[in-house]
Amino acid sequence: AVGFAKELPACPRWQRRFLSSAEPRPRMVVAGSGVAGTSVAMHLARRGAQVTLVDPRPPLTATSQYSTECYRDFFTDAPMVPYMSRSIDIIEAIAGDENVINLSRRGYCFFAASEEGKAALEYFAETASNLGAGEIRKHHSGSSYVKSPPHGFRHPDMHGFDLVYGAGIREIFPFVSPEARVMLHARRCGWMDSVGLGRAMLQAAKSSDRGNARVVQGSIKGFSKSGDFVTSVQVALSEGGEASLDCDGFVNAAGAWTMAIDRLLQHDAPELPMKNELHVKVCLNDTDCIIPQDDAPFMVWRDPTPLDWDDDTREGLAELDDTAEGGIINSANWLKPQPGGQHLRPAGNGRVLLLWEHLHRHIALPDEPAMPIAETLDMYPELCLAGLAALVPKLHGYEGRLSKDTTVDGGYYTVTPDGRPLVGQHGARNAFVCGGMGTYGLMG
Repeated sequence: AVGFAKELPACPRWQRRFLSSAEPRPRMVVAGSGVAGTSVAMHLARRGAQVTLVDPRPPLTATSQYSTECYRDFFTDAPMVPYMSRSIDIIEAIAGDENVINLSRRGYCFFAASEEGKAALEYFAETASNLGAGEIRKHHSGSSYVKSPPHGFRHPDMHGFDLVYGAGIREIFPFVSPEARVMLHARRCGWMDSVGLGRAMLQAAKSSDRGNARVVQGSIKGFSKSGDFVTSVQVALSEGGEASLDCDGFVNAAGAWTMAIDRLLQHDAPELPMKNELHVKVCLNDTDCIIPQDDAPFMVWRDPTPLDWDDDTREGLAELDDTAEGGIINSANWLKPQPGGQHLRPAGNGRVLLLWEHLHRHIALPDEPAMPIAETLDMYPELCLAGLAALVPKLHGYEGRLSKDTTVDGGYYTVTPDGRPLVGQHGARNAFVCGGMGTYGLMG
């Protein structure tokens, strides 16, 4: 969403208003006021549009508020590398010299213990590097490796990839499992204040010297069309009453509610190739100071992970499973080795975020999901700890002693089959979709 459009292509007559100061400013309605919607608003306002964002919630209070707030520029999909690199350029420009969004460049570190995992990480680095994501540096000790600075993002040497092998990993990160055989550190990655990013983009839209923006709190209930053009958007206002917003164009950037808005726009058309998944995180109060707050990057364990249950627990988990009755507790599945991908990052003030997305992927979600999220697995914190102990063995020490201030929250990933964002004309000649921003971070 941040890298919405570099320049307008050849366009119909109504769109040419963006480029002509002699024409009235085009009126654009944007569904959604999260990071995607505020990014769309910023880019449109800078091109001369009058933008109205419509959302039943205050800006940046759905998934944008509950994300892990991360970004990265490495992909094995060729079109994504320049797209995301440019998006990060825009994020860095928004952060500015004062770094108003607390943008970091700690990097993403992937770890593997298996030969298969080692080969996969090497292939990943080589492919992403060949697509323009930076050079690869290899290390067999920690002496030649350079740690990422704890704060800030203006670190031009922090680019490309570092592959670290064997004992060199624990020279750098002593708390990591000695089983880890390889570490892939992707450098132009990190995290930020996601709400701050959205607020900065919304303010940029409102204060643009070419266009402007406003927010209407309400729910979209329908559209008026003339032929194949949207002419107005009907809104049920949160404060009561209704409004009809005349427009020259419409953008559906409603995140997890994109599919529901699309059905209002075109009742009988094929559904968008998107679906919602739960994105749930645990916030652990790391009282044992296991994860260094000013040292650790975003850390991912790549290999499949068996969970070490005793016999009584295994029997109990088999009995607890309620999926045959339509429940969400698929605990019989936890007796098998789990896919890798569990990850963590320091969150400041002694807090550590823990995630393992696959644990909630079996839960079917509606196209109009609840916010805050309706239900999660009660054992999710314990499962994250058990899985991440493969990466950081000392996390086992929290088993059975999680404090009451351990919290669980989250939002939704809206994903497409190929993992790419869905951005372009859709639903009418002057209507567009900007969605499918799940799976790769805020820099979409």
